[in-house]
Amino acid sequence: MGRPLRVLLIEDVEADAELVIRELRRGGFDVTSARVDTPEALLERLPSQPWDLVMSDYSMPRFSAPQALRLVKAYAPDLPFIIVSGTVGEDIAVESLHAGAQDFLAKGRLGRLVPAVERELRDVALQVERKKMQEQLLLSDRMASMGTLAAGVAHELNNPLACVMANLELAARELVELAERRGLVAETRDMREELQDAREGAERLRTIVRDLKIFSRPEAETTGPVDVIGVMESTLRMAWNEIRHRARLNRQFGPTPPVQASETRLGQVFLNLVVNAAQAMPEGRAGDNTITVTTGAAPDGQVFIEVADTGSGMAPDVLGRLFTPFFTTKPVGVGTGLGLSICQRIVTDFGGAITVTSEIGRGTTFRVTLPAAVGEPAERDAAALAVPPPRRRGRILVIDDEPMVAKALSRTLGVDHTVITVSRATEALARIAAEPPFDVVLCDIMMPQMTGGELFEEMRRRDPGVAERVIFLTGGAFTAAARAFLDSVPNQRIEKPFDPHHVRALINDRLR
Repeated sequence: MGRPLRVLLIEDVEADAELVIRELRRGGFDVTSARVDTPEALLERLPSQPWDLVMSDYSMPRFSAPQALRLVKAYAPDLPFIIVSGTVGEDIAVESLHAGAQDFLAKGRLGRLVPAVERELRDVALQVERKKMQEQLLLSDRMASMGTLAAGVAHELNNPLACVMANLELAARELVELAERRGLVAETRDMREELQDAREGAERLRTIVRDLKIFSRPEAETTGPVDVIGVMESTLRMAWNEIRHRARLNRQFGPTPPVQASETRLGQVFLNLVVNAAQAMPEGRAGDNTITVTTGAAPDGQVFIEVADTGSGMAPDVLGRLFTPFFTTKPVGVGTGLGLSICQRIVTDFGGAITVTSEIGRGTTFRVTLPAAVGEPAERDAAALAVPPPRRRGRILVIDDEPMVAKALSRTLGVDHTVITVSRATEALARIAAEPPFDVVLCDIMMPQMTGGELFEEMRRRDPGVAERVIFLTGGAFTAAARAFLDSVPNQRIEKPFDPHHVRALINDRLR
């Protein structure tokens, strides 16, 4: 069998059409063709199948190549158009090329026909590849813009949410103390439950903001020990709206060591797999379908993560192309064919592997294996930390340009310590120079006049001991300079929106 070639011939003489087809077959093509010789027939045949090439005689009783060229280019601008004609002058050939024809051949000399066709097919393939690359670049640019937007939204939410959480915590604590002093425990039960509901709602918002930050961090994020279950839980929350209308969610989380990876990139892989699993099942039948997420450690020490669905499954020929860039089974406008190939690249970059098994009518299972990391994840669950009592009353300096955050920190820490709040870096430097030493300095990273990094360097220049006592407040340091600075210093940091228990525990522990 030769190379498949679908040719639409615009020719009024059947023998001439057969001559062209014979030459193409001699050149190694398996030709499928149709012949037309009127505008009406051309317009009817063009949409009948995807043609590789159009060949046209120049002059016919009811039609001509210039007319046909206009109709073809209006329907499919990139479809190659070659004129094969008898005795036509050079000026007409040049005019046809200028009008958009790819080549002009004489009927009596078809030696150039096969090379011309091969050239046009190569050019079309290059154009298709170029368009795919352009689409990929546009998608990457759009994803980068969305990541920047998500990071900005998360940053803007951090300060007011930190204030809400701190004040709810303080209000709940003060209400309990007041009720116990006044003997009003029973009478304030409803109020305490309402505050608790509000605190749980704020905690859910804090989790959403944290998830946004995870999925919007930059590509160049460094790797380290990552809590697989924590990232998967964040992923499931992000994808819940896709899941809940299509399937029941079954978590099977076994003992799972941390892996050496990037939290952001691992979240990208998990999100792609979970959303694909959800979209493999129809909406409205959630009770009939299941997505099962399993994690654990394999006997060889590798960490594994499986995402299994009870969807339609995939045929063997689809499985063989699943990780090929731009291959997708989704409708146009829904899938780009890049998600799984990117996932495979990310996983292999971390030293792991991603495999898939599937059966038509029974569902699909993706399995990711990754090497276990040495050490523990840097971020621990703040809520699990107990608040140790302070050994002494400390002096705390809070530097934050957002007054509500500074006030919330002052209320949170003011029960145990003396708290001074300032909103400008210059005022902070003046207080540090003029007043008794501060035990802890809480400093925001993103400030308008002087950043936390610049302020820290000035502190270190004046008194290295003060710089060592700085704890940074960050709501998502999404500028390159801020990220580079935080990576370069050993100081602790508190993520906004912060948990008041965590802040108190950290400060009290520091003063012990």
